[in-house]
Amino acid sequence: MGFRLPGKSIQSGTNAHSSALKMVAEQKAASALKEKASALKTDGTYAGALKENPELEKLIATRNKIKSEGGDYKKSAAYGDVQNAINKAYYGADFKDKYKGTVTSTEKDKPRVEKTSSVDTDKSKTVYRKDGKIKKQTTKSVDENSDGRLVNKQKSTYRKSGLIKKYVHKRKDSGHDQEGEYRTKTKMKYDKKGNMKQKEVDVRDGRRTVTKTDKQGNVTTKSRRTLKGILTGKGKKEKE
Repeated sequence: MGFRLPGKSIQSGTNAHSSALKMVAEQKAASALKEKASALKTDGTYAGALKENPELEKLIATRNKIKSEGGDYKKSAAYGDVQNAINKAYYGADFKDKYKGTVTSTEKDKPRVEKTSSVDTDKSKTVYRKDGKIKKQTTKSVDENSDGRLVNKQKSTYRKSGLIKKYVHKRKDSGHDQEGEYRTKTKMKYDKKGNMKQKEVDVRDGRRTVTKTDKQGNVTTKSRRTLKGILTGKGKKEKE
């Protein structure tokens, strides 16, 4: 059985419902304004775009018809062709194709994620953005012999502009080489201007040493004994 709130009609509802309806109306108005504003891109006027491409009005009508049919229209080749033609009319003939309808064969055949591996356990993975720029790269190599195992891991992350954002290098040796057992980690962070700050962690011989370098090049180093060092009697600070 339903009930009715005192003094409230079905259309008006509660205050929360009224606010939600108001929000939806505002979103629709903002969307319509954005659609209208998109006509002012080429030389500042819709007339300028129309002059360069007399078929612009027809293209817009076709696009709107495809959109009105519903479904996942943005994945259709027809919508892609029409939208790219409209984009070029607004932004110029060299405007990059955006939708799947006109993606070049080179971009279409290129996988978004590439993985490679070899018999000696070297592995790499590259993730691309939709525009073809690299988003993330990771590599891992493992070397083993009778003395131990050495694992190398590297990871690079890039901004949308293509500039590097972060680089991390981890190294763990269980006695593979002459240096004995140790592990290290180097982390480099870059701001949008390319300025870098770095943090290095080195754990070996019962001590953990952290070295930090700020964007101005100032270096600070801190060192302490590890729990394993305390238990094994290693890592004692040398007396000066």
